[in-house]
Amino acid sequence: MKVYDTVRKNELEADRDALIALMKDGRQVDFVLASPVTDADGYLTWDTEHWSHLQGSKFIRTYELKGRTLRDFTHFNIYDMADEFRPERAEKVTLS
Repeated sequence: MKVYDTVRKNELEADRDALIALMKDGRQVDFVLASPVTDADGYLTWDTEHWSHLQGSKFIRTYELKGRTLRDFTHFNIYDMADEFRPERAEKVTLS
């Protein structure tokens, strides 16, 4: 998939595993979704996801809705990433 690197100002080709490797190297991956998503409980709605690596096999996802950063976040281990880290559903993927 096409990913725009906002630091180096270029476009690169990266798959899901390459994006996870880039996060482990200190980069943040951002997904702009085509339409807002709501969690199963109906508590949280977002249209942008920001993914970062914390340490070891721990990752964090933060959220935005209509340009406003939400206070909520979720932690994941590398095994949970298979279900939750889905760049294919993003309309636009950026690397920062």
